[in-house]
Amino acid sequence: MEMAVPIVGSVGFFVTVIVVIAIVSTNGRRGNEERQKTLRMAIERSDNLSPEVMGALQSMQKKPKTPMNDVRAGLILIAIAAGFMAWNYIDHGQLGHGMSGIAAVPGAIGVALLILGIIGLNRKA
Repeated sequence: MEMAVPIVGSVGFFVTVIVVIAIVSTNGRRGNEERQKTLRMAIERSDNLSPEVMGALQSMQKKPKTPMNDVRAGLILIAIAAGFMAWNYIDHGQLGHGMSGIAAVPGAIGVALLILGIIGLNRKA
């Protein structure tokens, strides 16, 4: 029975992550489909679209990713890793075990994104 609690907790965590990702991706797709449907209806009803409608459509488009987005995401992930390390230190009084392994995952991804962002910023300059 004691062994079931960590297993159920771990499985529950990963199921929750998968459900959240599914919800977010479904909502984004639905919004895009509604925009396309609205645009089709507007085109069918009239020969030309007003400048206000065109401006609104352009403002709804996703902005292209920039290297600064990678830098920002990298710093956020490094901060999350630092938070896990601080939490581990507060709970156990030392670094290097427990939550440190979990902190290594977002920390490593954050460092990689930070490096990619810096390389991308240097190439544009």
